[in-house]
Amino acid sequence: MAVSRAADRAREGDGPTLLEFRTYRYKGHSMSDPAKYRTKEEVEEYKQRDPIEVVKRTIVEKKFASEKELEAIDHRIHEKVEQSVKFAEESKYPDPSEALRDVYVQSDYPYITD
Repeated sequence: MAVSRAADRAREGDGPTLLEFRTYRYKGHSMSDPAKYRTKEEVEEYKQRDPIEVVKRTIVEKKFASEKELEAIDHRIHEKVEQSVKFAEESKYPDPSEALRDVYVQSDYPYITD
């Protein structure tokens, strides 16, 4: 409902909308965190409510795409991410002067100092 309203608002030219999505972290905070502070039942309950999984189920149920088509999309995304990581790892570090480039819309923002 909120996403639909935000999309309509944007289409009408009223600008962007900030949406908050609450999700659940299935794994521990790090590789060394076994996450024993949650039960398997709790994790499984949240997996069923996972927004990405809910959307995937809806897409398949409404026949917008098949499971096989979604897997192909996931595969293309994975390949793109791998290419992006490779590009980033092989690229030179940017010039430090780029750190604030395009961060602020207002060019005379009072807290930017050269």
